[in-house]
Amino acid sequence: MHRRTTKHHMKEHIHARITSKRGRRWEAAMSDTNEEHRDGRRGPRGKHGHGPGGPGGRGGRAKRGAVARSILLLLSERPMHGYEIIAELEERSERRWRPSAGTVYPALSRMEEKELIAGSEDDEGKRQYELTEGGRARVADFDPDAPAPWDEIGSGGGSDLRSAMSELGGQARQIGRFGTAEQREAALEVLTKAKKDLYKILAQ
Repeated sequence: MHRRTTKHHMKEHIHARITSKRGRRWEAAMSDTNEEHRDGRRGPRGKHGHGPGGPGGRGGRAKRGAVARSILLLLSERPMHGYEIIAELEERSERRWRPSAGTVYPALSRMEEKELIAGSEDDEGKRQYELTEGGRARVADFDPDAPAPWDEIGSGGGSDLRSAMSELGGQARQIGRFGTAEQREAALEVLTKAKKDLYKILAQ
C-alpha cells in the first residue's frame, strides 16, 4: 500500500513539473508576442501613438480630424444613427478603419454643440443625426478634389501587418485562457516557428 501511494505521489509530482514547464514556455512565448505587438504600434521617438485605427478605432491609421470630416460627408448623403456611421466607415474603407463608439459619439455631441448637425429621436426612439445649414456650408467648403477620409486610410504595408498582429495576439490569448494543454502546446509550436520565419525575413 505504501509503495503504491509513493508511486502515485511521484506521478503527480512529475505531471506538475511538466505542466509548470509548459506553462512557463507558453508565458514566455506570449510575452515575446505581446512585446513585439507593442513595438509594432510605437509612434515616433519610441512613444506610443494612437491604437489601431488611428484616433479611437481599429484598422488603419486615420488623420487628425478625419472622424468629424467623415461624419459631415456621410450626413450630407442622408441622416444616420451613430452606429450606422461606424458601420458605413468600416464598409467604405474596406474594413481598414472602424472608429470606436467612444470616438464617434463624443464627436457627434461636439458637432451638435457647434450646430453643424442636429439630432432627433426616430420612430423607434433611436437618436438620428442630420446636417444643419451650418453643416452643409462646412461641407461645401471642403476641397472637392480631396480624397474622402476613408480612402486615405493606409492599405497594405504596416497597416495590414498591425492588423494581423492584433488578430494573432487575440487568438493566442484565447487559446492560452481556454485551450487544452494539447492546444496550447500546438499554438506554442506555431508561434515559435513564426518567430523563426520572421527572423529569416529580417536577415534577407
